[in-house]
Amino acid sequence: MVPGTLLHSIYQSETASEQYYCNYGVNEEYEKQFQAAGLSVSARGMQGETRAVELPAHRFFVAALFQPQLSSRPEAPHRLLLEFLRAAARFRLTESR
Repeated sequence: MVPGTLLHSIYQSETASEQYYCNYGVNEEYEKQFQAAGLSVSARGMQGETRAVELPAHRFFVAALFQPQLSSRPEAPHRLLLEFLRAAARFRLTESR
């Protein structure tokens, strides 16, 4: 996880082992265009390839190529999914005031 990103604050680590079953990847030639549009790379694979991006100006926007739902269980929800639900609850509370 890239330091200073939302994903890094959720994982509280620079490394994570996630399930990744994707036949596709992000064309790295588009990284500058992502950045120009406000997206930042928040996780990279072993060879430096993009694995997740986020939109820092948004309250919670994380797009990942890994699949947190595969390791999530009712008794032990994946930290990314749990944080998404917390963000949704915070948003609902602020919008209902």
